[in-house]
Amino acid sequence: MIGTAPDQLLEILTRKCPPEKVHTLVFWTKNITNLFEFTPLLKKVKQYDQLFFHYSVTGMGSSALEPGIEKPEQAMSWLEKIVELASDPRRVRFRFDPVVHLKFPDGKNYSNLDWFEKFAPQIKQSGIREISISWMSAYRKVVSRLKRFGIEVIKISPDKWQKEYDYLKNIAENYGFTLHGCCVAGLDRSRCIDGHLLNELHPHNEKCSTRKAKGQRSDCGCTESWDIGWYYKCAHGCKYCYANPEITL
Repeated sequence: MIGTAPDQLLEILTRKCPPEKVHTLVFWTKNITNLFEFTPLLKKVKQYDQLFFHYSVTGMGSSALEPGIEKPEQAMSWLEKIVELASDPRRVRFRFDPVVHLKFPDGKNYSNLDWFEKFAPQIKQSGIREISISWMSAYRKVVSRLKRFGIEVIKISPDKWQKEYDYLKNIAENYGFTLHGCCVAGLDRSRCIDGHLLNELHPHNEKCSTRKAKGQRSDCGCTESWDIGWYYKCAHGCKYCYANPEITL
């Protein structure tokens, strides 16, 4: 559900992913409103034995960087409903990624790093304890796209990166969170799609593959899955996103 429209996702699930053939339906999204406010999709999703959510809130929603995403306060208001739908907070991972460092056309430097501390109390209240973090990847196409909007990518030093990681880690420890780096060099390899965990949490003890996924980045530890949203263009328009081939918003 990366950026797939709710009616598209419903069609895919209906045609290709019957509940009896799916071990776990994993949602990876910044816009959970599409699920909760489109009743036919929500009804369909409730038919699956196990749901797992990767829910991203960066603090940049409704800004020039994430024009198609709702404001952070609204995005955070969904946390308890997501946990309720998943039936277990262990089936929800909060994603604070990516951290960005940018210079805007007015010459001001911007980073969303401080939002994590603002989000932490509400994350804890929801029962979620697993957090994924990353820093923006400065791929050539991303840098080129941002330049078209007059935005410059600021490269941070290894020392500054370490200080930022320590800052996030300290907050996480204070709130009882476990941090996972999503393809972050220098951190332990983690699994966003974790067949071992999905097997452990499955309500009927059914088993899925735990083989490593092919074709992923070297720092990715994900196990095998089928990404049903990969070939659909995302409508959210996040200007820093490496997955979007072109953004015209």
